[in-house]
Amino acid sequence: MQNAETRASVDPAPSACGAPRLHRTRAHPTTRLLLIGALAVVLIASSSLLGRTRITWDDIADWGATDHINIFWTLRAPRTALAALAGAGLAIGGVTLQALLRNPLASPFTLGIASGASLGAAIAYLTGLSGFLLGVPVLTLLAFAGALLALLVIYLTARIAAGRDMTRLLLAGVCVAYMCSAGVLLVTFLADRPVTNEIVTWMMGSLGTLRPRAVFEVAALLVPALLFLLYSHRALDLLAMGEDLAASRGVDTQRTVWGCLLCVGLLTGVIVANCGPIGFVGLMAPHMTRALVGHRTAPLLIGAAFVGAAFLAVCDGLTRAVSGQYELPVGVVTNILGAAFFFALLTRRENTWA
Repeated sequence: MQNAETRASVDPAPSACGAPRLHRTRAHPTTRLLLIGALAVVLIASSSLLGRTRITWDDIADWGATDHINIFWTLRAPRTALAALAGAGLAIGGVTLQALLRNPLASPFTLGIASGASLGAAIAYLTGLSGFLLGVPVLTLLAFAGALLALLVIYLTARIAAGRDMTRLLLAGVCVAYMCSAGVLLVTFLADRPVTNEIVTWMMGSLGTLRPRAVFEVAALLVPALLFLLYSHRALDLLAMGEDLAASRGVDTQRTVWGCLLCVGLLTGVIVANCGPIGFVGLMAPHMTRALVGHRTAPLLIGAAFVGAAFLAVCDGLTRAVSGQYELPVGVVTNILGAAFFFALLTRRENTWA
């Protein structure tokens, strides 16, 4: 008789040949998620102490240490919170797109969504638009518009070119990413030197310039987006095995796809507007989490949010700790680590999802 640890079940993630894989059911996924979450909280909290000014937990507890208290609560804590929220948002965006497209290389950046948001934000820098519209920063609105326009072009191109073949979205996204990158270069060329410097610094991905309400803006979209994706976890599991199969099981594929893409687009837009384009988090976090909790969408979303939050917070803490006169953009660190990660991934013998 088979117990819960040895009973085989169908894995929704396809194998290299395209068929669902059999794997041994992992016991106590909730326990693993709790451990991942606890470790993520420790890493995020510890990363807030890193920086050129050495701060300890004793300094924070000592309310007489006014300088350290001010540095921690006005600079370190909000910046670490923003890094954690942005990392979580990019990670769940990667999980969602990899399930929809059935491609382990899909992410908000490889799909061109972040490039569209970057173009919208770069236009805001060029035109000098600032302030608020309907209570939302204009920079964020333009980043939203760029991300959603990129999504629209990608989806329509894929539908026209390949009918119901959702995997073509990735190729359409690469084309859109190149077009938007060309647009950003044009904006940089047209801008004055001070604005060009701002755009170049922002394009590297940096948390050094903490905008007011940045943490609130990202959190206000991250929470409902994560709840919607968790609500849609069964549909995403079925879509990972094929759109036709999902439709035969009663999934409204068009509603699910558009709803998920809209969540990812809005999340990417607000993160890019506040942090710049930070690459590879949406690619690395899902792969690392999948190795720990398996391929099921619900635990994968929660676990990837923890892993992405801790990863970006630690990377940002390290940039503060090692920087000299000029602070190293966190996007440089994530790109280096991401490239090394995928070189290692390419050397794996099995051509499967990590």
